[in-house]
Amino acid sequence: MRRTARIIALCLGAILCMCGCDAPDPQPSPSDTPAPTATAAPQAVRFSLGCDPGASLHPITGDSQVNQELTGLVYQGLYELDNTFTPQPVLARSASVSEDGLVWTISLAAGAVFSDGTPLTAQIAAASLEQARTSPLYAARLAQVAAVTAGEDGTVSIFLSAPNGNLSALLDVPIVLEHEGEGDLHAPLGTGYYRYELAGDRLYLQPNPYHTASAALPYSTIPLTPASDSAGRIAAFDSGDITAVTTDFSSPYALGYSSSYETSDYPTTTLLYVGFRASGGPCQSAPVRRAFSMVLDREELVRIELSGHGDPSALPVSPLCGDYSETAAALLAYDTQAAALLLEEAGYVRNPEDGLLYRGQNPLEVTLLVNSDNDVRQGIAARMSETLTGLGAAVTMTRLPWSDFTAALAAGQFDLYIGEVRLPGDFDPSALITGALNYGGFYSGELTLALAQWRSAAGNARTQAAQALWEEFAQSAPLSPLCFKRGSLLMRWGIASNLQPTRANPFYQIERWTIAG
Repeated sequence: MRRTARIIALCLGAILCMCGCDAPDPQPSPSDTPAPTATAAPQAVRFSLGCDPGASLHPITGDSQVNQELTGLVYQGLYELDNTFTPQPVLARSASVSEDGLVWTISLAAGAVFSDGTPLTAQIAAASLEQARTSPLYAARLAQVAAVTAGEDGTVSIFLSAPNGNLSALLDVPIVLEHEGEGDLHAPLGTGYYRYELAGDRLYLQPNPYHTASAALPYSTIPLTPASDSAGRIAAFDSGDITAVTTDFSSPYALGYSSSYETSDYPTTTLLYVGFRASGGPCQSAPVRRAFSMVLDREELVRIELSGHGDPSALPVSPLCGDYSETAAALLAYDTQAAALLLEEAGYVRNPEDGLLYRGQNPLEVTLLVNSDNDVRQGIAARMSETLTGLGAAVTMTRLPWSDFTAALAAGQFDLYIGEVRLPGDFDPSALITGALNYGGFYSGELTLALAQWRSAAGNARTQAAQALWEEFAQSAPLSPLCFKRGSLLMRWGIASNLQPTRANPFYQIERWTIAG
């Protein structure tokens, strides 16, 4: 989606982490806001990006969100995900999988060269993946990688503790060449479009002369403007010293950009959802959970609460992904009449005197938990509370500061809660269903088995396994997905067109940009 926007300062926007780490957070949390200071870019240059000069530029071990946005310009992975979350080979040529699904053997693309002329080898690729396995950014997504080795035949072997038929969706990890003389850059070499260069005290991106697309790049030099806190970054963008930034318009730390810019949205794996306490209370009933999954109009929710920056989804997989099932999603679609029938099936009858639903002598009472520092989630909670009240439930909406909210989740002090989680690139929802984010104590042997079968399947078998998984998910309803948020690339008006940002790379296919004037 692209449109021109002029936003009043301090009304919308937030800096979105583009670090490439897409494993679930240890707990649903609000987005962090990177920190910027600005210095003027050369007036002759029309395109400049931000960086944090005091932080490492290392794409695997660095922790600066601002610097991570630059990763896609300097580094490449074995694969990259497009906007349908389909893995596209980059430094990988092909892959084969052992019969038991536990060993992936990857052949490297011919002719890949680092920015100093060093050819890519299996040893270098394996070393990067091994480094990623223990890094904060990538450890969670690679948790089931037991080892990575380089073969004498030039292949990379990845050993898994459990089969994953879509492992390539997790292998957009930057492949780097550590080198001596790194100096003040704190950056290894990459095989991407550009390389870092330091001229005096100013950092630049210069074309990688060994990249096959170097002649087609739209910019021969990209100055990097120091920006280490959010206020400085916004000021630099508004003044033109930085001409492109990413943002999350639903962030609780929303800050606005007052200059004229174009907006290009991109899909993400960040899921907004309703969680249930399945270990007790009304939500231990599957029909009740299914009913509660049907009470929100997801299309309207995205349009109003997220200003359109989201993809409605009744399943914990993006509707843009090939593993999405329209048939299964329809079983959880917005339908208050069907929800009322399910509550009746669960044994609830409306009392004409007070209008509430009762099961025997017990009214349908639920506590809906939401963190008080996120306006979007509070808006979703208010909508859900209103709809459930209309169905005859007695709803107590509890707003808590973040630390109290997470403590209440851990203690199971809720019936429903509004959550957010960043799923990995293969959309594995295990953390929500069987892992650390299963706050509600849900368990289903059938769903656990279907999840394992889908994870291990590949090709046509994966499509069939996905259908079976999501149909089982719709029946048991361990949680209620609402939508996947969209991130936004903001570009100052008139700089470039044909932008194609992705979740992991806001400058995806920059060689295809059309430069104005």
